[in-house]
Formats: sequence, C-alpha cells, structure tokens
Amino acid sequence: MTTTLLIQSLLSGVTNGFVYGLIGLGISVIYRGTRVVNAMQGDFALVAGIVSYLAIERLGAPVLVAFLGGTLAGGAVGWAVELMFVRPTKRRGGTEDSFLLVTLGGAFAVSASTLLFFGRDSHPVRGLGGNGSLDVFDAAIRVHAVWLIVFSVLVVVALRLFYTRTFIGRSIMAASIDADGAATIGINVPMMRTLTFVLGGAVGGIAGVLVSPLITIHYEMGLLLTLKGFTAAIIGTLGNPFGAVLGGLMLGLVEALAIVFVSSGYKDVIAMAFLILIMIAIPNGILGRKGRAGG
Repeated sequence: MTTTLLIQSLLSGVTNGFVYGLIGLGISVIYRGTRVVNAMQGDFALVAGIVSYLAIERLGAPVLVAFLGGTLAGGAVGWAVELMFVRPTKRRGGTEDSFLLVTLGGAFAVSASTLLFFGRDSHPVRGLGGNGSLDVFDAAIRVHAVWLIVFSVLVVVALRLFYTRTFIGRSIMAASIDADGAATIGINVPMMRTLTFVLGGAVGGIAGVLVSPLITIHYEMGLLLTLKGFTAAIIGTLGNPFGAVLGGLMLGLVEALAIVFVSSGYKDVIAMAFLILIMIAIPNGILGRKGRAGG
C-alpha cells in the first residue's frame, strides 16, 4: 500500500462521512424535536437530488439555483410527511414504533414512485466545479467534494446558532423537552413539530443535492442513505445532531480503511461490526452524556 492510496482513501472517507453525517444530522434533528425515528430521511435527499437534476438538465438552471430548489423540495417533503403521516398517527395515539413503520412505508413508496416515473437508470448531476479535481499530496479530490465538506461544516454551524440564538430554535427545543409547559407560555407546539420536520427535510435536501454529483441518482438511493445516516446517528448518539456528524465521519473513515486493508466487498460488514462494537462498549453513543444534558 502506498501513502498516496492511503491519503486517497482517507479523503474519500471524509467526503462520505460528511454525507452520512448530514443524513444522520437530519434524523437526529427530527428525533430530538419530535421523538420520531424518521425512516424517510434518505428519501428527502432522493427527492432533492431529482429536483436539482431536473432543474439543471430540463430547465437549464444554474447549479446553485438548482441546489437551492432541491433543498426547498426536501423541506417541503418534510412538511408533507409531518402533515399527512406523523400528525394523524399521533392523534390516534401512535407509539415510536408506529412512527417508524409509517415513515418506513413512506420510504418504500417514494422509492417505488421514483422507479415508476424516473426509471431504473442512474442519472448524473452536474456538481460545483464540474469534473475538476484538486491534488492533495499526490491524491485527487473533486472540487465538488471540497464544496460538500465546506457546506456541511456551514450547515452544522448554522444549526448550532439556530438552536441557541433564535427564538424559533429555542421554542422548538422547549416544545420537545416539555410540550405542556411550552404550551402554557404560548408556544405553538404542533407548529414547532412541523417546523422540525421542515428543518430535517431541508437538511436531508442539502445532503441530497451535495451527494448526487458524486454517486448519481437512482431509485434505491434513499434507503441506502437512510441506513448509513441512521448508523451515523446511533454512533454519535441519537438525538444529538452534532454527534451524528462525528458519527458519520467515523463511519466514513472506517469504510475507507476497510477498503484499503481488507476489501471493498466487506466495507459494509466492517461498518456494521463497528456499530455493534460501539453499541456494546458505549450503549448511549459516543456523545451520550452530552446528549442527555441537552446537546
């Protein structure tokens, strides 16, 4: 193994890790605000990727405009999921298992609809910087991958500021911690839950538009991203959004090293084994204590 190959693998691992982290971030945002385990998070990314692809290829929109449209589409789907699936289930006294099954069914419905209307073929999306790449110690990384990392960091920082510095962010946290108490001081708890899903959908949309130029769009993309994002969220502590990003980076690097030292065919097996070891050693996730204190 050469040093260049190792660096190349680590760069790929960091890139993939931020993607997994963004999906896990959306899962944790929704779980933290509503206590709903959302199995549709990867499908928010899928819808956003499709919208950005159509905007670029069919409408001739600039890449950034198309990416903004995809992000808004992710937020809109999050709003629709809360309105049509989650809210009726909650009115009927649904449990956490009920929400998981409802969103899982929605995920399969989105994948089937994509297969029906968008086809089985994969569709490439134009990325920022086109197909250009940068050299890092003789290893190559696509310009779009660099932008993915930059935007991912900005999303994490912006989300942190949103929760700690804005009235809506603090209201969402208050509604999630004590719904009855929040209602008594005038906070619209149902609205806060809806906004949580919109926020989670938008985060998923950002992940979708950023990852689509790297892996192409296909109808199975949503479920695969949800699995990796959920793994990242569990490793980093479910309910701690910022732990999900750290969990995603760890997962991406473990996969990259597995490819280098073992085989690409075993990367998913090794990644799941890593998850099992984390759960045995640290059942509450790597940031469990901080997550219990409110993140």
